[in-house]
Amino acid sequence: MSLRLRNPLKLLRSHAIALDIGSGRTLITNPQSEVLLDEPTVIAIEHGTGSVIAIGTEAKSYLGKAPERIQVIRPIQNGVITDFDSAKALLRAFFKRISPDDGTRLKVCAVVSYGITELEKRTFADCCKAAGAGKVDLVDTPLAAAVGAGLDIRQPKGRLLLGIGAGLAEASVLCLSDVIFNDTAPLGAENFHEAVARHLAARFKVSIGENMAEQATLQLAWAERPDEPRSMTLTGKYSGSGTPCALELTDADLEGALDEPLDALEALVRKAMDRTPAELVADIADTGLTLYGGGSQVHGLDSSLGARLGLRTRVAQEPSLVAVLGAAATLRPDLDFKKLLVK
Repeated sequence: MSLRLRNPLKLLRSHAIALDIGSGRTLITNPQSEVLLDEPTVIAIEHGTGSVIAIGTEAKSYLGKAPERIQVIRPIQNGVITDFDSAKALLRAFFKRISPDDGTRLKVCAVVSYGITELEKRTFADCCKAAGAGKVDLVDTPLAAAVGAGLDIRQPKGRLLLGIGAGLAEASVLCLSDVIFNDTAPLGAENFHEAVARHLAARFKVSIGENMAEQATLQLAWAERPDEPRSMTLTGKYSGSGTPCALELTDADLEGALDEPLDALEALVRKAMDRTPAELVADIADTGLTLYGGGSQVHGLDSSLGARLGLRTRVAQEPSLVAVLGAAATLRPDLDFKKLLVK
């Protein structure tokens, strides 16, 4: 099933968008699944005045470098809004960037974690409206991700998904267009970055910043050792002296760095399977485990988890986008997903 077919009847001229605002990145697409915005969910605000200094990629570059007069804020944590005013200001700026300048207000379909409370869901909707959206629908992330990954959720067949975002992991069992079981853990790509930073501090006595830890995770860290060796120059400071350093590291230097978060992910999936009826677990033995979210792109994560769990495991195509693509599908009358997904 493809969600990227253009609509020849031009049914999609309304200013409707799909939104996935997570603790790591904010993604916006149009109903045709064309990405309109992909930026870090970070905002830099002047302390005291509340003036917006920078948003997105520019604001993220301020992490660890901003003076005291500038606050660098991640307004979404573990799937919920923790700073309403900052989230509103960030969304307002993002909406302005992708909206036509004709006074038309946006219609938004936003993905939200299944595990958050009804109050937290209403806060998401209220934040979107305060940022300028005229109408807001919400769709649960696991269902949207399954649709975006091309899984047929209408059938009486169990599907197991594991979403790994920046700060939240979400294990879900789906059947007949509904969530049978769901559990979350405050575990995601940011935990991978922190594990890498701790590993380097323990092994090399080196302290690195958040952005460098992210680069090291993406370029060197692994759940299953890569066939081809990889290397990068890591910059930071020596913990004891505070002097700057530049180390040439290879993937071998990060062996075992991700063991702790991998153990936690395995435990989360096992809990989901333990709480799922036997008939659906039998289906899952056939359908396997689907990974999605930016954190699922760690090298060899699918192979490692598959071996640990004894399940055929795959990473969804375009894993960072599948949830927002599923939300985009609800905006298309020709796909008839709105009644299945939007609550």
